[in-house]
Amino acid sequence: MRKTAVVTLILIGLMTLGVVCIQPIKAEYQGDISINADGSISPSTAPIERLGDSYILTSNVIGNIAVKTNNIVFDGNGHVISGFQMYSVKNETLRNLIITGGNIGIALSDVSNVTITNNTITGTSALPLMPTAGIDVVRGSFSIIAGNNFVDNKVGISLVECSHNVIVGNNFTGCSTVFLLYDSSSNTIYHNNFINNTIMLEDTGYLGYGIVSVNIWDDGRGLGNYWSDYLTRYPNATEIDTAGTGDAPYFVRPHGYVDPSSLSGEAKDYWSRLNALCASNIDRYPLMKSFTTTPPKISVQSPLNQTYNDSSVPLTFSVDVLSPDKSVNWTGYSLDGQDNVTVTGNATLSGLTNGLHNVTVYAKDTFGNEGASETITFTVALEPFPTTIVIASVASAVVVGAGLLVYFKKYRRQYDSNNLSGVRVSDSSMAEKAMLLFRELL
Repeated sequence: MRKTAVVTLILIGLMTLGVVCIQPIKAEYQGDISINADGSISPSTAPIERLGDSYILTSNVIGNIAVKTNNIVFDGNGHVISGFQMYSVKNETLRNLIITGGNIGIALSDVSNVTITNNTITGTSALPLMPTAGIDVVRGSFSIIAGNNFVDNKVGISLVECSHNVIVGNNFTGCSTVFLLYDSSSNTIYHNNFINNTIMLEDTGYLGYGIVSVNIWDDGRGLGNYWSDYLTRYPNATEIDTAGTGDAPYFVRPHGYVDPSSLSGEAKDYWSRLNALCASNIDRYPLMKSFTTTPPKISVQSPLNQTYNDSSVPLTFSVDVLSPDKSVNWTGYSLDGQDNVTVTGNATLSGLTNGLHNVTVYAKDTFGNEGASETITFTVALEPFPTTIVIASVASAVVVGAGLLVYFKKYRRQYDSNNLSGVRVSDSSMAEKAMLLFRELL
């Protein structure tokens, strides 16, 4: 009895000290993961569920994930990882990841048509002389970076020899440098929030090599970016009517900008030439207030996670953009990991076969933020066609056919005996045609 009491007291003491933990611990996977060129996952025990060309992360990962195949969708499903890489790939979508710390959050090299959306990247940094960025792109083109959150990174986005990319609807907050560029022009950057960052643009080509990156900083139709220092730099700026934009264009000046007015000779000519190019980095429609970059929230009412005895199942969903200044401008769905199908509202999933199916609904708002519903998995179990009806139908056909054969043979004998004149040998009687047709049906 005394022994039991002593053990009980020891356990209570350990729990008080926090040695015994009764709180559930969220599962984590340790180690690097690769999605190989053939679409396989290494190692096979990695916490990734594959549904066709869609890969869904099912737990946090202490390690990096590398993608080496084309034409896939990788959904982080809100989980935390150490880093993500894509090299020499195209037609990819990466979404719903949380990346904290490390040197580079998402690294891309020699890529095209990649969409990076709804990810949160925080606290990336590096030792001196080491590259670092929330998203680092080397030789990338025709890609979209939309609806992501960059918080307290040493560098938000680094672009090296990149062009024709779109950066829209992102939040950059507390970054030491927002953009680090080298020889990267003709990218479109608009409707982003730039809040309390130290350096907006560092162009290494401008200071070191006489190469200026010239980009487009608004959509050309009245929609620019929000700059938290806008009114500090342009204190006399006022809102244009009720458009929400200021009347003073925002000059995206590179860090270390050299004013040639105090120079002379070749130095003045050199910096005047570069600054003439820099002058094109203008946001003509700077926003007077920040906006929300929260993606649309999508709720699916049908199908449910259940079994359906029909090859057609209703697709019913609702979309909430969570902000009064936004609206939905595109909706679609992906069935069984296939390409998105655009719809304007509720639809019907038809032609479904027996077995397991899954569907994900997507919506994009007017700011380019894309949201995704929870992936719904359901089963179709079609009832087999009644075999008794088939057997009865075949039996009936045989009986009727036999009767027809007897009738047509009798008719033919009567017809031949009458020896009617005027009938050519090459002609076929109606009886012969009927028998031929019946034999084809059998």
